[in-house]
Amino acid sequence: MEVLSDATEQYDRNEKMMLYKKVEVAEYWIVDWRKKKVEIYVLSPDENSIDDAEYKLLSTVTERNKEDLKLYMFPNVEIDFEQLFDGID
Repeated sequence: MEVLSDATEQYDRNEKMMLYKKVEVAEYWIVDWRKKKVEIYVLSPDENSIDDAEYKLLSTVTERNKEDLKLYMFPNVEIDFEQLFDGID
């Protein structure tokens, strides 16, 4: 899970995502606290090579669909949208 800031957003969306892909992190969350939004990416492997794997945007969760917030790799772990953004106005 990466929490965006003005200073790190480009790095988190590009270089860091590529680093996580190299070490085969299966699920990658980008949390935009400014917009109260969570983008959930899942690594879609290629049968031939991990180098050809890509992150697919599986879900974008906002206040409107907050019940969709879940870890796909650990489905029994519950994360509450309101709690995730608690204290942010």
